[in-house]
Amino acid sequence: MIPPQFEYHRASSLEEAIEILSEDPNAKPLAGGQSLIPLLKLRAIAPSKLVDIGRLKELSYIRPEGEGLAIGALTTHWDLERWAGPCGVLSEAARQIGDPQIRAMGTIGGSLAHADPAADWPAVVLALGATIEIKGPSGPREVPAEDFFQGPYTTALQQGELVVGIRISRCPPKASYVKIARSHNDFAIAGVAAALWVKDGVVEEARLAATGVGLKPVRLKRAEESIRGRRATADVLAEVAEAASKEVEPISDVRASAEYRRAMAGIAARRAVRRALGL
Repeated sequence: MIPPQFEYHRASSLEEAIEILSEDPNAKPLAGGQSLIPLLKLRAIAPSKLVDIGRLKELSYIRPEGEGLAIGALTTHWDLERWAGPCGVLSEAARQIGDPQIRAMGTIGGSLAHADPAADWPAVVLALGATIEIKGPSGPREVPAEDFFQGPYTTALQQGELVVGIRISRCPPKASYVKIARSHNDFAIAGVAAALWVKDGVVEEARLAATGVGLKPVRLKRAEESIRGRRATADVLAEVAEAASKEVEPISDVRASAEYRRAMAGIAARRAVRRALGL
């Protein structure tokens, strides 16, 4: 289909992009375009302006910071797929996103800002306890991932604001992301990211988050409690799966029924923990 008409602006600086977006509530930012362009073709949205921020190189980086990591919003899925440093779960998750073209063009910041309820990155950053860095007409601010996602395609971003980076304060020594989907390049029927801190075989701390099983990514706090302070025996892993399946609130759609998604959430949680621990 043919997109509706719009004005195209290529931003030469972050400040220029913010200025245009803050002046026009119907303007939209364009990064990799892997979420926005399909919506335009379907005429699901009709922005008055597209503000292309894709050439702002200062927003494309991955760099260790202390025990954690800082990631620029324009870092592509492909860049993260090739990442071989701390927080290796980022590379694991990136490999499961779409196809090579999508991974080459799509950006982590664009995915987070789009906030698709079945996208992969929201669950990963939530499990990693990440902070979303935002900049807008009122200056910079930081929002914890748990507060950033507010509903389907809805975030804490206000008019004129852009996601500019993601900060992870500490990388878990053991982590994994498991996605169950109809095909490799499809959205998640259920996806679970697990971040674990283990000492002498005992899980001292656990953070689990799920995507595709509700209107926004969710922490699986009951599943976390079921394994915290314990060894990952078969019985404990079964408890993790049961807890995860009970605390999600999925909906039925063309990909799967709510009942099936609920069951897959449990399976994905168990697999994510097992893979993280190398079992």
